[in-house]
Amino acid sequence: MKVTADDIAQLLAAAPPRPVPAHITKAVGGGCAAWFLPLFGLVFGGLGLVFVVIFFPWQFLDEWRLAGAEARTTGGVITEVSRTSMSINKVRVMEYVFRYTPAGGPPRQGRSYTTGERWQKNAAVTVRYLPADPALARVEGARLGKSSWGGVFVIIFPLLGGAFVTWFFVNRRRTGRLLHEGLVTEVDVQSVDETTMRVNHQTVYRIVIAAPSLNNGQPVTVKRVNQADVNLALKHVRDKQPIYVLYDPRNHTRVLFPEALIDP
Repeated sequence: MKVTADDIAQLLAAAPPRPVPAHITKAVGGGCAAWFLPLFGLVFGGLGLVFVVIFFPWQFLDEWRLAGAEARTTGGVITEVSRTSMSINKVRVMEYVFRYTPAGGPPRQGRSYTTGERWQKNAAVTVRYLPADPALARVEGARLGKSSWGGVFVIIFPLLGGAFVTWFFVNRRRTGRLLHEGLVTEVDVQSVDETTMRVNHQTVYRIVIAAPSLNNGQPVTVKRVNQADVNLALKHVRDKQPIYVLYDPRNHTRVLFPEALIDP
C-alpha cells in the first residue's frame, strides 16, 4: 500500500501519542533492503566467533598468573616435539611436552607452544610454575596455548557484528518512537552537502535545518543516506520553502522527514 500526501497530513495533524498506520511504519522501516545491515552483522559476527574460538588466547589469565611474582622457576626437559595444525602468519605452531619437578613435589608433565620451532627433544629448559598450583606451568619463552597474544584482536569481529545488529534495532525503535511520540515543527532547510563518508556504497549527506522551536533556535545537523530524504531536503533548500519534521522532545537532533515517505 502506497503512502500518500493525505496519510502524512493526517499523521502530522494527530496529537502524540498518535496511531501510525502499518503501511507508514513499513515505509519507515525501508522494506527488505533495510535488513541487509543486521543480516550482514549476524554473518560477520558469526564468522568472527569461529575465529575467536580458534585464535583467541583463552589462557591469558593463567599466563598473567605465571608472569606474576608468585611464580617460581625450576629446571625441565623437553620430552616431545610435534607440529600442530595451526599456523600464525604462515609459521607452524609447535607443541612441546616437557617434564619438570616443582620444589618439594613429585615430577610433573606439561605442554607449551611456540610459533616456529625453538627447542629439540631432550633440550634443557627453564619452567615457570605456581607453587599453589604446580600443575600450571609453561616453558620460559613459550606459551600455554596455541594462539599468541596477537589473537586478542579477533574479538573485534563479533563485537562489530553485534554492534551492527544492535544499532539497527535501536535505530528502528527510535524511529518508531518518533512516529508515535515525536513533536511536529516547521523548519527551514539551510544547506544540503555531500560528505566524504559512504555507507553501503552510498554517499552520506549533511543536512542542516533550523527552527525557533528546535534546539533552542540553533541549527541542527543530521546525516542521511536515504535518497528520498536527500531529494526532499534539496528541493526545499532550492525553493527556500519550510518543511514539516517530527523530532524527539528528549533529543532535538533526532529528526524524521515524514514527507519523504510519500510515494512518487
